[in-house]
Amino acid sequence: MKVLIVNENTLVSQAMRAILESHDFEVSLSAYTLQARGEQPGTPASGRPDVALVDIRVPDSGGIEAGRRIIRDHPLAKVLALTAQEDAGALAAASQAGFHGWVLKDGSVSQLVGSIRGVLEGRIAQPLRGTRRPGTLQSPEERDAALLAQHLTRREREVLSLLVEGETSQSISHSLSLSPHTVRTHIQNILTKLGVHSRFEAASFAVRFELALEPARPPADAAGGDGAA
Repeated sequence: MKVLIVNENTLVSQAMRAILESHDFEVSLSAYTLQARGEQPGTPASGRPDVALVDIRVPDSGGIEAGRRIIRDHPLAKVLALTAQEDAGALAAASQAGFHGWVLKDGSVSQLVGSIRGVLEGRIAQPLRGTRRPGTLQSPEERDAALLAQHLTRREREVLSLLVEGETSQSISHSLSLSPHTVRTHIQNILTKLGVHSRFEAASFAVRFELALEPARPPADAAGGDGAA
C-alpha cells in the first residue's frame, strides 16, 4: 500500500515515514507551501497513492487545497487530514473538500496505522472521542448542537454512534439487525436533522460536540427487526 505524506515539517514526516515503512507501507514525502511556491503535491514514484496524509495547517492554507488536488487527480485515493489538534473549522473545511477523516500528529502508532488500514476498508478515520462529561455545554454553538441532536430518534443515535466508530453501512446493518435500506434511511435522516451533507460530517459533528450517544447495540425488544425508529 502506498502512502503519501504532505507536510512541511521534515522531522515529523521522516518519523512517520519510518513508522509506516516498519509496518510494510510504501511511503513518499511531499513538503511545500502551496500558494507561496505554487508547487503540486507529489505522488509515489511507482504510481498513485492509496492513502494521503495531508497536514491541513501548512502555511497559506495549502493543506486543504493539496487535499482537493489529490482527490481530483487520484479519485480512488483516501485523503486524511493530519492535524495537531481538533480544529473544528479546519476539519469542517477538510470534510467539505472530500477528505476521508483525520489523524492526530501526536497519536499513537497503533492509532496511525489503524486509521490508515481502516480508511482503506471504507471506514471514516478519526480519533477517539474526548472525555468531557456529556451535557456540559460551554458555548451557544454547543447548545445549538444539543438541540439538533434532540431531534434524533433512539435508533438514529445508535446508527450515529456506529458512524463515529467508523462502521460501514453493511456492518451497521449487521450490528443492529437492520436491512441495508433501513440503515440508509436512518443515515439520511441523521444528515437532514444535523444539517450536514456526508457521513463524515455527521460523525465529525458528534465528535466535535461530544454528543451523548446511546450505546451502539440494539435493544432486546428490537433485535432482529427493522421496527425501531
